[in-house]
Amino acid sequence: MNIVLWIVFSVSLMALVYTQVIYPLLMAAVSRRTVAVPVAREWPSVSLIIPAHNESVVIHAKLENSLAIDYPEDRLEIIVASDGSADDTVEQARVFESRGVRVLDLQPRRGKASILNDAVDVCQAEVLCLCDANVMFHPDAIRKMVAHLSDPSIGAATGDVRLASEQSDFGEGESLYYKLERAVQLGESRFGSLVCVDGGMYVLRREHYRTLRPDTVLDDFTTTMNVVQQGQRVIYEPDAIADENGTPSWKQEYRRRIRTTIGAVQSVRRGFWPPVSQPVVLWQYVSHKLLRWLGPIWLVGLFVSGCLLWSSGWVMQAIVGLQGMCYSVALVAAVVRPLRESSWGGIPFYFAMSHLAMLVGLVKSLFQTAQGTWERTDRQLPMAAAQSGSTPS
Repeated sequence: MNIVLWIVFSVSLMALVYTQVIYPLLMAAVSRRTVAVPVAREWPSVSLIIPAHNESVVIHAKLENSLAIDYPEDRLEIIVASDGSADDTVEQARVFESRGVRVLDLQPRRGKASILNDAVDVCQAEVLCLCDANVMFHPDAIRKMVAHLSDPSIGAATGDVRLASEQSDFGEGESLYYKLERAVQLGESRFGSLVCVDGGMYVLRREHYRTLRPDTVLDDFTTTMNVVQQGQRVIYEPDAIADENGTPSWKQEYRRRIRTTIGAVQSVRRGFWPPVSQPVVLWQYVSHKLLRWLGPIWLVGLFVSGCLLWSSGWVMQAIVGLQGMCYSVALVAAVVRPLRESSWGGIPFYFAMSHLAMLVGLVKSLFQTAQGTWERTDRQLPMAAAQSGSTPS
């Protein structure tokens, strides 16, 4: 029995240390490599597709932002694809038709994957730029990403979507998570390929887009894997910047992470991972995604086996004690907002909350069929848009 417990403890500890420490440090080290900045000789045509469901709070600011993008006007088309909106999203968007914006009022609501498919079907551009309605691009963001597509080995590129974590009631932990995530993405980009774009803002060659199944949960991840499985690299460009409002409450973030995990399981079942013919990218996928998705299992295995091996000595007791302390702080932070918004409480809270949501998502995926539609988080204008006064007159 002790042998089994030691195996569970050792495997769980190694998996956690590798995914949370070793792999991020490796990628951070690789990210220090200098690379040549691509220069596009000519700019391909781009279709900026904005899926929207009940986006009346942000759609006006989003379209003003999109029309201010620094890209050749005759090479950029803007499409709003409304997914069964029941508010005045379509009416607000149609105000911009005189300025060249195309509005698709798609009824009834079917989910983001279906809406993306329909929007891609009607556009004629060489490059697709997919984004979220609450993500505000810096003027040169599309140029920065599209420039990478001048390399024939690169099929897609994404940028740095900066969350306004200060708008959230759990922002400290989220802010640290995204800083680490960007360092990992930069390293992956310079060593091999990203294994997932930021769904808030990315570009890809239209020829590499594959029709999504209507019930697809993680459309951005599935699209990334479709590009990778066609033998193309996916690049992260840190100078392509956009701003996005943070999720207002941790409870909404908790529900979002449950759904994300359900989508992750769906992607595994459907075979969306790099082929063995791309061993570097496959290693990155296993390290960055697959082993992390199993993170709750490693944590449960470590804690339970550690408790049962408590009498093994002070090292074991210290490991179990640190876990217990982390979870206790997280539990208190869930109800004490000032602690949740501090570094001392926010980081363990975000870590524990995220992994609990992932655990629930893993369990639900065994019994629940994934759906293409869901209730999005509440919208707020990103600070940059709010300060510029980009609101309906």
